Amino acid sequence: MLESFITVTEVAEGPFFASSIFKRKFNESPPGFPHHLVTFFRESELSFVPLSYLHFRRFDEVYLVGGGCTDGRGFARMSDEQREQVRASGGPLFNALRYGFARFADRCEAYFGYCGDARAYEVDIAAGFEPTRHQYLLAHWHRPIASSRRDELIEKVHAIGAF
Repeated sequence: MLESFITVTEVAEGPFFASSIFKRKFNESPPGFPHHLVTFFRESELSFVPLSYLHFRRFDEVYLVGGGCTDGRGFARMSDEQREQVRASGGPLFNALRYGFARFADRCEAYFGYCGDARAYEVDIAAGFEPTRHQYLLAHWHRPIASSRRDELIEKVHAIGAF
């Protein structure tokens, strides 16, 4: 049962838990402002290994989602059965996205991602993002929104550039 050894949670101090993962992927430190989601692997009763990191940032009436990264070193510490269960569930970033979409749903009109990585794009689409007319810009509509409002939000987020 996946819940016995994997959990996704928001942490107040994302850099404390995920700096090494983020630096390996992006060669810099994670953002110092909320909201940090970390997927943890419970290796033992007293040992929790961060597997992935994802950042949700409020931008007016939407959330910007980015900084997604996973650390394969954590997978190496799992049993074959555990690795298979994590893969079958969609993986750490998929689960972090779904967790974040549910956690912040009452705080925003939509979520936006900016993705140029092919593997991350697959995970984003599987989790519920959809492409927009702008290259790399993805949107997740978790509630009904008129198409004119969708277009307005897309253009607003597109105007800020890569995030």
